[in-house]
This record gives sequence, structure tokens and C-alpha cells, in this order.
Amino acid sequence: MTKRKGALVQAGAIDWSSVFAASLAATCVVGADGRIRAANDAFARQIGVEVSSLADVPLDEVLAVDGGDASRGGVAFLRLGDGETRSVPYTQARLPDGGRVVTLTEVADEHCVICKVYSSREKFRTAIDDQSELICRFRPDLTITLVNRQFAALFGYSPRAMIDRNLRDLLPDTIVTTVLEFLGAATPAEPASAREELWPHGDGTERWISWRRYAVFDSTGRITAVQSVGRDTTQRHRAEKERVRLAAMVSRSPVVGLAWRTEGNFPIDYATENVGRLRIGRARLLEGRTGLLDIVHPDDASALALWVDSCPEGGTPLPLTVRLLDDDGGERWLSISAWRAGEGRMEAVLLDITEQRAASLALRERERRFKAIFDHTFEFIGLLTPEGRMIEANETALAFVETEEETVYGKYFWDTPWWRHSPADQERLKDGVARAARGEFVRFESSHRTPRGREIHVDFSLRPIRDEGGTVIFLVPEGRDITHLKQTEAALLAATREAEAANRSKTQFLAVMSHELRTPLNAVLGYSEVMQAGLFGVLESERYRGYVDAIHASGRHLLGIIDDILEISRIELGVVELSEDESVVPDLVGRAAQILANRAAEAGVALQVDVEPNLPALRCDARRVIQVLVNVGFNGIKFTRRGGFVRLVVSREEDGSLAFAVHDDGVGIAPENLDKVWEPFAQADNALVRGKGGVGLGLAITKAFVEAHGGTARLESEPGRGTTVTLRFPAERCLDSGPATREHVA
Repeated sequence: MTKRKGALVQAGAIDWSSVFAASLAATCVVGADGRIRAANDAFARQIGVEVSSLADVPLDEVLAVDGGDASRGGVAFLRLGDGETRSVPYTQARLPDGGRVVTLTEVADEHCVICKVYSSREKFRTAIDDQSELICRFRPDLTITLVNRQFAALFGYSPRAMIDRNLRDLLPDTIVTTVLEFLGAATPAEPASAREELWPHGDGTERWISWRRYAVFDSTGRITAVQSVGRDTTQRHRAEKERVRLAAMVSRSPVVGLAWRTEGNFPIDYATENVGRLRIGRARLLEGRTGLLDIVHPDDASALALWVDSCPEGGTPLPLTVRLLDDDGGERWLSISAWRAGEGRMEAVLLDITEQRAASLALRERERRFKAIFDHTFEFIGLLTPEGRMIEANETALAFVETEEETVYGKYFWDTPWWRHSPADQERLKDGVARAARGEFVRFESSHRTPRGREIHVDFSLRPIRDEGGTVIFLVPEGRDITHLKQTEAALLAATREAEAANRSKTQFLAVMSHELRTPLNAVLGYSEVMQAGLFGVLESERYRGYVDAIHASGRHLLGIIDDILEISRIELGVVELSEDESVVPDLVGRAAQILANRAAEAGVALQVDVEPNLPALRCDARRVIQVLVNVGFNGIKFTRRGGFVRLVVSREEDGSLAFAVHDDGVGIAPENLDKVWEPFAQADNALVRGKGGVGLGLAITKAFVEAHGGTARLESEPGRGTTVTLRFPAERCLDSGPATREHVA
């Protein structure tokens, strides 16, 4: 309703559509979807089109305005029908349905102050956005008032979206602290500062920014704003970092860079930092007077000059090896690779090869020596592939078959002249190569024949050679001429057979002679016993009785020797028969002790017997066991001084075996004679021992009888401290049939 002269007029009587169409103000109605719902003729004339053509057209296609706050206006860019654009002031109002009413103000630019202001602002905005620097203006509370596109791009925003935001929400605490420190330190006298900082970037990376900040103060000296201008120095930082890394690489590199002019003495005008590797001071090289010809060995200077003259223009590196004189006057070998770097200037990389050259020379010398040894050794040596093809053979092997290396190179080893004469050996070699290729060491004997028909016996082997990964890469065939060894072996075999035959003859002779000697000796012993007993009358002469006793004692001694000889003869002939039965160990020891007691009493030696209790019965030939105990006991008594002792100890070992140990404190045996005493007819090389009599068969017989039972005999002795003989019978001969009682005889 409209009020007129105090009365109300009904609004419905006004034709608003006609008013809108006839209005001189260029106006359009925009829906909530941004499309033009209606436009008047004035609006269409501004654009230069018909009103009907604007229906349902997006406003953005004809006019670029801010669709934000409805109370706002400004300068919009109007797109004319002929394709041109121009800026016009505008206002806009929000409608209840979410749409807008946009009105263009038709005022000339020179008369429109608002237009001029907005135009200046847009030009200022364009100028700021076009800057490559990062521009940001903020208040002391860090609220942003102005940014350009480059600054906003750091955080992935548009410039308008960053206005009124606080830097604390965008920057890490370290950067905020830096800004606050600047605010606290800035004064009207010193309002600016410059520093380089590491800032985050919108893509998640970090970038180096060189900032210059300027604080704006009011008349009271209070900061009202801070103007910051930054430049992205990330590329410079990266380049500097790359330069440092390259410098570090160069300093560690064995390659030295050098540049010189091709005049006079070739003055050096550049050298890399690591030139000290050549043991030459960099300062001396770059002082301007030192030339390349001054530091090269005089004998190589002319070659270097010719080499520089012949260097092509195309930049292709030309290599040369020369000697260099270092600051100490020493010689260094250098490999130089140079190229022309322009008119009268050359550049090069130098590598010190002194050590490599020395190593190469040493390697060549070692190869020469190895070749000399390889070719002139008396053995046949070669090199094969894992498949068995010939790679190399030494001169000894080639000379044997009278051929050259070229004739056998690349052939299968079994098809070469060394093996063709024997198909059987060829097949054995093929199998050996296959086994060696799998990593096995192969060895066998073979025969080979020269082209002239001479045959030799060879100890042949194939050894695989592996790489670092364990794969077989070569096979080394070796052959050693063992013909003379074979001949010697045959001669030794024949001699051994003859010696064995002679030994058997000797043993048989001793057995026969021992048997034949027992018959007359038994008569001597029998008649002497009759005469001792006086069966046919008493011998009245005391001297005769003494003679008879001597005859009887000598006869018994001789009979014992004959019995031992007969026993050892049987042993050597392999005729050792055991009559085995279950025997109680204390009984065996007791019977042996009875025999030893008289001999011990006569010698003035204490005989001690110590038998461990609860010993099992022993399956053995009781007579042989007693015999060996008596043999060992007699030896102990015989070589123990009067007042000494002989102790017989019987015990069960941890492994279940039974041990008979005879200890004495006699003269002992030297270490070099410990093995000798076990041999038949052998005695320790000692005057005292030899003076005790005997033929040296007791221990040999003892050892044979113990080993016939599956046991072992061991002797330990020390000169002057005594001897211990230990006889062990295996556990399988022990029969756990009941406890035994400890016996002790002194």
C-alpha cells in the first residue's frame, strides 16, 4: 500500500512489470541458481543484445559480479555482445527466495568516484598478483589483511579466502615464534628485518623463503601492520646443496679436473679442490706461473706437447699416460683424458694410477713366474671347462704326447692324444668330469702311452674350481708319473713276500727246535731231580750236590726260555688258541699272586694285591690270563730294587671293561724305548735292564694274549719313578654273575 495526502492507496493497482520494463536503471533478476529470470531493456542495451535472448542465461556469462553479501556492490566486468568487455559499477540486493536483483549504474568513468576507486583497487590487485614475490600484510595480532596469489598458493587457498585468517592457524609454531620475535624487536628507528626461513608448502613439501618484513607504525609509535615480501629461494638452496654435494664427491673422487692454456709451458688456470691427491699444492698450480709442462717428468714433456697438438677439435677425449713430479720430487703415474674446450684451451681429467700400475706390473710378473712354474713342472697340468673341453695344458703334458696347444684347444679332454689309446680310461674320464662338474674331487690311476710307445703309470685327479657363489667354473686335471713308484711297489711286494716266507720258515724252525730241545732237556731235569732226591743213594760230595742243583736250576731256566720261544713262534704263525671259561677274578689274581710271592720274597720286594669288590666273572682262558699277570709281575719284581714294591690292582672301568694294573717303583723305562719293549726279543737299552737277564719275550707274549681276548695292553713309565702296565679286557667279556670280595695281600 502507498500513502498519499493522508490517505492509503491500494498497491495492487500499480503495474510493476511495466515499471520494471520502462525503468532507466539497467536491472536484472537472478534466480538462486545464478540464471537470469528477467531483465529490462536498459540492461539489454548495456550488453548490446535483445531482452529475449537473456532469459535463463547464467549471469556469469554476461557479467562477472560477487555473488556474496547482498548489500555489497562494486565494479563488475560486463561482457558485451560484440565480444568486448568493460567495467561498470553495480549494486545487488538479496531476494527472499535466494535470488538477487542486480542493477548497473550508467555513469561515465570520469564522473564516478566509486568506479575510480574500484578500478584503482582492481589495478592494484592485478599488480600484486602479477608479482613473483610472496606478499602478505597482517596486523600485530597476525590477522591477514592482504595476500597475493603466490603467497596463497603456499597453503593451497585463493587470496580472498585468506583475508581475515590468522597466521597462527596456517604456520608452524617455529615460524610464528619468529614473526612474534620480529614484532617484539621492531622499532620506528629499525622497522625492517630480513631472514631466510623454512616454510611449509601446500603440496606437503618444505620451501626456503627469504623474507623482508617491514613494520608500519602510527603517530604514537604503535605497530599497526606488517608488510612482508618474500622470495622463494628453494632452488638456490637446492643448487647450493647440490654444489656442496658435488664438491664433496669431487674431494673424495680419485679423478682430478684440470684446465690449461695451450701456449708456452701450458699455464694451468683451473684445478679441482682434490688436486692434492696428486701431492701437488693447489695454490702453486693456480698462482699463474706454473704450467703443465713444469710438473710433468722431463722425459715425458715432449710426448705431452705432441699429444696436445694432435688433440682433435671435435671434443673427443684423447688419453695419455705420463709421469708427474709431485711437490716432494717423487714420480706419480697419471692417466690423462683431455679435450679441447675452446680456442687455445684444454680441459682434462687426471687419474693417479701409480699403485694400479705397480700392481699391474706385479701381476704380470706373478703371471710370468706362474707360467714358468706351470709349464716346467714335472707334473701334467691343464685347465678344462666344466663340460670337459680343453682350455690349457702345460708344456710337460704337451711334450709327452708330442703335440701343440692349438691341436687340443677346445676338444673334449677324452678325445685328446693322452686318452685315445684306452677306451676304458676314456669312459672313466667322462664319468670323472661329470662328477667333478658337480663339485666332487675325483682321483684314480691310469696308464698313458707316448707316440713312440713308452707307457707310464699316472696318478690322475680332477679338482673343481668354484667362483664366489659356489658354482664350478673350471676343472683342473693333474697327472703325476708314478711309474717308478709302481716298480718300487712291485719290488717291495716281492721282498715282503720273501721276508714273510723267510719269517715263517724261521718261526717253524724255532718251533721245531724248541720241541726237539725239550726232549733232552726233560731228561736232564729228570735225572738231576733224581740225584737231588737221592733216590739211588746220597751224593756224598757237597760240591757234587751243588753241581746238581746248578744243573737243575739252569735246566729249568732253559726250559722257560724254550717255552717262551715256542709260544712266540705259535703267535707269529697265528696259532693262538684260547680255552675260554667263566673265571672268578679274585681266584685268577690269587693264583698269580702265589706264583709271584716266592720271587718277590727272594728279591726283597713287597707284593701288594688290591681287588675291587663286586667284580663280575670274566670269560677268558684262565691259564693265559694267569700267565700274562705273572709275566708282567715278574718284570716288575725283576726291575725293582730291594725294599721297593709291586702292586697288582684290579678294577672296573667306566665303560664296563676290566683293568688289571701292575705298578712298581723300579728303574723305569726311557720314553724312546716304550714301544720297543713290546717287540719280541727286544729290551730297553739300559745296562741295569740288560743285566737282569731274559730274552725279551714276556711282554710280547702278554700283549698277544690280551689282544687275543679283544683287550689292550698299555705301558706308562718314567725313568727312576717306576712303571705301570695296564691290561684291559673288554666289557663284553665281563659276566655280572655276583659280587666279588676285595682281597688285599701285602
